[in-house]
Amino acid sequence: PQAGNYSCLCADGIVGLNCETANNIDPCTETKCLNSGTCFSSGSHFNCQCVAGFKGVNCEIKISDLCSPNPCENGGICNAATDGYHCSCQDGFIGKNCETSKYMCNPSPCENGGTCVPETGNYSCNCLDGFEGMNCSIDLCDPNPCKNGGMCNHAPAGYQCNCADGFNGDFCQTDLCASNPCQNIGTCVPQAGNYSCLCADGMIGPNCEIANKIDPCMETECLNSGTCFSSGSHFNCQCVAGFKGINCEIKISDLCNPNPCENGGTCNAATDGYHCSCQAGFIGKNCETSKDICDPSPCENSGTCVYKPEGNFSCDCKPAYTGTLCEIVIKPFSQANNTDPCTETECLNSGTCFSSGSHFNCQCVAGFKGVNCEIKISDLCNPNPCENGGICNVATDGYHCSCQAGFIGRNCETSKYMCNPSPCENGGTCVPETGDYSCNCLEGFGGKNCSIDLCDPNPCKNGDMCNHATAGYQCNCADGFVGDYCQSDLCASNPCQHNGTCVPQVGNYSCMCADGMVGQNCNIDLCDPSPCENSGTCVRKVGGNFLCDCEPAYTGTLCENANNIDPCMETECLNSGTCFSSGSHFNCQCVAGFKGVNCEIKISDPCMNGGSCMDKINQFTCNCTDGYTGVTCQ
Repeated sequence: PQAGNYSCLCADGIVGLNCETANNIDPCTETKCLNSGTCFSSGSHFNCQCVAGFKGVNCEIKISDLCSPNPCENGGICNAATDGYHCSCQDGFIGKNCETSKYMCNPSPCENGGTCVPETGNYSCNCLDGFEGMNCSIDLCDPNPCKNGGMCNHAPAGYQCNCADGFNGDFCQTDLCASNPCQNIGTCVPQAGNYSCLCADGMIGPNCEIANKIDPCMETECLNSGTCFSSGSHFNCQCVAGFKGINCEIKISDLCNPNPCENGGTCNAATDGYHCSCQAGFIGKNCETSKDICDPSPCENSGTCVYKPEGNFSCDCKPAYTGTLCEIVIKPFSQANNTDPCTETECLNSGTCFSSGSHFNCQCVAGFKGVNCEIKISDLCNPNPCENGGICNVATDGYHCSCQAGFIGRNCETSKYMCNPSPCENGGTCVPETGDYSCNCLEGFGGKNCSIDLCDPNPCKNGDMCNHATAGYQCNCADGFVGDYCQSDLCASNPCQHNGTCVPQVGNYSCMCADGMVGQNCNIDLCDPSPCENSGTCVRKVGGNFLCDCEPAYTGTLCENANNIDPCMETECLNSGTCFSSGSHFNCQCVAGFKGVNCEIKISDPCMNGGSCMDKINQFTCNCTDGYTGVTCQ
């Protein structure tokens, strides 16, 4: 059919507008087979059988010319054949003309540890976690996308922000304490990916939202006739004489039996515990530590440290310096006029002036001190500067406080025993401070008294284990889970493509790929595009491999080698059929009355529309009924 008309495709040997005329012209009379080729006809078709050394429809191509000039690239060797030319390629090259390098990955163009995967005429890079781009040149952590001091770590999904205490979010953009979630004057304490609340007295709960109305004395027993007093959620036991402890459980007279004081120290029992009076050169709660108070020397400006009988020290200063630690520089005189500094200096209260170069020193009479002997020593203890019952003693170098048991400091202002017994829980270490104490908590504990266990309740999801750590706590995630709380299942989104199976691993995953698939996520199909040449079929194999199923005329790993055997040497055309070859293919030209690939089928009655068939030698004729013509009365 055609637009407003029709045309006829005629059978062999028939011509005419309607295929009504038999064409009895032998096509070989109109065809010239060149270079001594022989013409064979079949109906309206012809075939030139060429002599050795020539090929083509009309034997017009000289086979030896196919390799001149050499079409094989990259040092390939050209071999001429009846079906064309074939290139024997150098190692590392493939393709009809050896135009493709099999080794696009040597040297590897992939940066930052990426793995190069060769492809037909190209390559791809499997990048390490946190890198992307054609050559893995893009570092997703540079510049750092994490805010508020968060650290960027490379991860399978690209990158992950390790946030500073008190911040969370994909980019550490959320300050958990900014909104002050702790109620009722509670204090928000930043922690790793979280926060905790230090509640005011009488308040409990994660956010200090619950008033604790239970009198702690209802649940507490003060022993040995002690009296319980409560304040909010706290209690205190007031012990009778001779007892001490949180619950008055300690008998004071027992504290010094046996003597806990080492190195000759004397034990003194008191209501706040026992105290050791140490021998000179020893310090510590139990006099257990040897201490040389002059090593290193506390004296400044080259002053000499001198041991005192009571276990203290004094500084013997150079002439130009004074003060308890020789820290005061005596006023120099002008060297321009070489004036004796004693002529410009008045030593008060009968002091005597001595000069040394540009410096002076006032030697004071008994009862006075100071740069100019201006201080009356007896006044140093009036009023008494010693606190907590300390006794003031005046001396030429100032005053000294003899402190009551349990107090230390220049003015006896600090209690040594805020930490006895220690209020710090869960192994925390108590540090005494002026009028107070602080607790150095073990890893994973917080709060004033280290009473908050950051792993209770367990913040780690998916049944994973919470471990105490320097930053507070750390979740030990099961295979295939990541995140501060092990909240991300790496296999949940099934990152493995092409029916690959996701296998959880420690902080990561791997893919078990289907046959013929490779790549971190099974994203590379070794058979797409097919590396097989000359119509070979790519077959995917186990273990990320493939093989090429070649056409009969080709061999080689990629079907790149042509088999030069004439297919007509292995093929039989039956019933007097003639075999013609073209490359690796053959064609049987059948005589009249036969058909099929090998002319194996006898056409029993080719005459159509009631025509009768008459057999002849290697041919037939049809006697057609009225109204029909043609070789087969069609």
